[in-house]
Amino acid sequence: MKFQQVYFVVDDSFRLLWIGGEWDESALANGGSDARSNEVLSTSLLSHITDEPTRRATQAMAEAVQDTQTALRIDYRCDSPTLKRRYLMTIQPMKDNRVLFVHDLRDAQTFPVTFSQWRHQPGADALKCSFCCSVSLPDTDWTPPEVLAGPHPDVVDFTLCPDCEARITEAVSALRDGRKPGVSTTSGYGPEGTAS
Repeated sequence: MKFQQVYFVVDDSFRLLWIGGEWDESALANGGSDARSNEVLSTSLLSHITDEPTRRATQAMAEAVQDTQTALRIDYRCDSPTLKRRYLMTIQPMKDNRVLFVHDLRDAQTFPVTFSQWRHQPGADALKCSFCCSVSLPDTDWTPPEVLAGPHPDVVDFTLCPDCEARITEAVSALRDGRKPGVSTTSGYGPEGTAS
């Protein structure tokens, strides 16, 4: 597995001030040719997040880090049609109310069957969690894509599943309450990044 890291700095209005690591490589690999660093620098990070629940969660985490001057670490998935990928996001305080986001690829496993390339469409019947990649179809529970009963939907509306929303809320509350923040992990992975 190739080491991959993406990092960026935002100011207190979430304007992207600095971008580094494999940002462009990651954008191109995920069909985001219009999201290369030169295209997004000086724009709002929040404007590049497709759904409101994930925007609110990202803002809440960054503001908690700014307010408490304490780092927050949270595990999440960002799959491709061929790879199950687990990342660790670290959000760190900086001077002048700036915040550093670091995304480290921790694990990548090839799916036994390649999924079709899904695309985001607001209001789609199928929902996809932007933090754990689980899918919710009409009248079904949230399910990891690798154990869906049928094919992965081609069109999804991104959001946060209830488990990830609760996990992020708890991480932010722990930071604000002065509890020692640990790494908040997605379901399906143990604390060392191994499948559970």
